[in-house]
Amino acid sequence: MAIKIVVDSSIDLNDEILKTLDVEVVPLTVSFGDDSYLDRVELTPEEFYERMGREKELPKTAQPAPGRFLEIFEKHGKNGDKILCLCLSSKLSGTYNSAILAKSMTDYDIEVIDTQSGSAGIGILTYLANKWVNLGKSFSEVADEVRAYAEKLSVYALLDTVENAVKGGRLSPLKGALATILNLKIVCQVNQGRVELFDKIRGAKLAYKKLLTLFEEKAKGRSIPVIGIAHVANEKGAQMLKELLQKVHKDAEIFITTMGATIGTYAGPGGIVLAF
Repeated sequence: MAIKIVVDSSIDLNDEILKTLDVEVVPLTVSFGDDSYLDRVELTPEEFYERMGREKELPKTAQPAPGRFLEIFEKHGKNGDKILCLCLSSKLSGTYNSAILAKSMTDYDIEVIDTQSGSAGIGILTYLANKWVNLGKSFSEVADEVRAYAEKLSVYALLDTVENAVKGGRLSPLKGALATILNLKIVCQVNQGRVELFDKIRGAKLAYKKLLTLFEEKAKGRSIPVIGIAHVANEKGAQMLKELLQKVHKDAEIFITTMGATIGTYAGPGGIVLAF
C-alpha cells in the first residue's frame, strides 16, 4: 500500500525534478480551432508557443473528462494505493469538478484537493507533497499539509506583453497599443483561486523589482522552503528574478521551468509566474 499523487497538466515544475517524483499527470486538452491535443502528451510547451505565435486567436483549454481521472484512480486503487489528487483552481477550470465526479464513481481512498492555484504554485504543492510522503507522513497528514500550505501560498504573474490580452478580447487593440508604447508590464495575483489585476509597472526592471518587493512583504516571518518561477520563452527574465530572490532569501530551493499551455495561454510571450 502506498500514497499515489495525481496532478493535472496545469502543473509547472522543472522536468528534471518531475521525473524524480512518483507523480501521475492527467492532461488537459489544448485546441487551436478544430485541432485538439493532449497537453504535454501530444503537444510540448515549445510546440504550443510556436503555434500560438502564428495564430490570430488564442487557443482554448478544456478540463480532462472524468473518465481520464477515473482510469487513473482505478489503476492505483486496485493496487491498494491511497490517491491524493491536486487540481488547478476550480475558479479557473472545471478540472477539479471532473476529478470529484470521478471520485464519486469509486470506493477507493481518494482525496481531491482544489489547490486554488496553478502553474508553479501547483508545482510547489506537488513537490512538497511528494517530500512529505517520503518522510513517512500518513495519507491524512499529507492531505492536511497540502491544504494548509495551499492557503498561504502566494502566486503572482508578470505579463511582459498584452498581446494575448488583446487576442482574447480582454483588452481593446487601442488600449493594447497604448500599453505597448508606454512599455507597461501588468502584475496579477492569485487571490482565493482567482486571477486579479494587481498593478501596472512601466518597464521590465521595475516590474521585476516589484515582484521582489512583494516577495519580501509576503515572506516576512514565514518559512519558504521552495520558490517556483515559470516563464514563457523568457529564460533571461526568470534567471534575473532568481538572482534577485537569492540575494534576500538564500535558504530556499528555487526552480525555474517553462510554463505550460494552461497558464501560458494567458501569460503570453515573456510572461513570468512567481510562486512561494
